[in-house]
Amino acid sequence: AVTIVKEEGPTALYKGIVPTMLRQGINTAGNFTAFQFCKSKWQEYSGKEELAPWQHMLCGGFSGGVGPTINNPLDVVKTRMQKQVIVHGKPPRYSSIMQALSLIAREEGIAALWKGLTPRLMRLMPGQAITFMTY
Repeated sequence: AVTIVKEEGPTALYKGIVPTMLRQGINTAGNFTAFQFCKSKWQEYSGKEELAPWQHMLCGGFSGGVGPTINNPLDVVKTRMQKQVIVHGKPPRYSSIMQALSLIAREEGIAALWKGLTPRLMRLMPGQAITFMTY
């Protein structure tokens, strides 16, 4: 942190904070919405009011994939904004969320906004499955 403050100033510690907050909000909303949807459909289909732990686990795994899939473009923007080095007197490559989304899609193709999704899913889906099984 000291090096970042020396080289780029104290505001550099907060690069990417807005997309990070948006990403987390969207992730949580998608995750809980998907879990409740899966759970209610499973209850409706089975005719049972309460699901078994393994059913909660499967719904949790499913829901753990929804949030990251929806918010991956913001994760890509967040990472790029945090990684860029701000040079005094030069405009940053990524100056806002919308500008970054547009620039990445235009220069690298729309699929670039979902770079890194597979490792995120491999990490998050099992964790959410366990969390919702014990929830």
